[in-house]
Amino acid sequence: MLVASGYIEAHDEGHVDIVVNDLKRRNIEVTDVNEEKVVFLIERDTTVEMKRELDTLKDVEGARGVYLTYYSLEGADVNASEEGAGTC
Repeated sequence: MLVASGYIEAHDEGHVDIVVNDLKRRNIEVTDVNEEKVVFLIERDTTVEMKRELDTLKDVEGARGVYLTYYSLEGADVNASEEGAGTC
């Protein structure tokens, strides 16, 4: 599972609900809203799905800017679990 997180800055507080609804329609979790900033979390199974989702964030209705703050790399969770295997 790949994960990406960040926030979208709405044009103004009047556009926040529009941004939130657009994200929810795309099956993107909204984790927080602070004034004009809408914090999101995306979980997708493949790199292709994640890239497609991230590429379309600029088209979210009511968005002034999109800021990506975290993303995981494909296979990172597999490597981490392998490194921890057999340790106490």
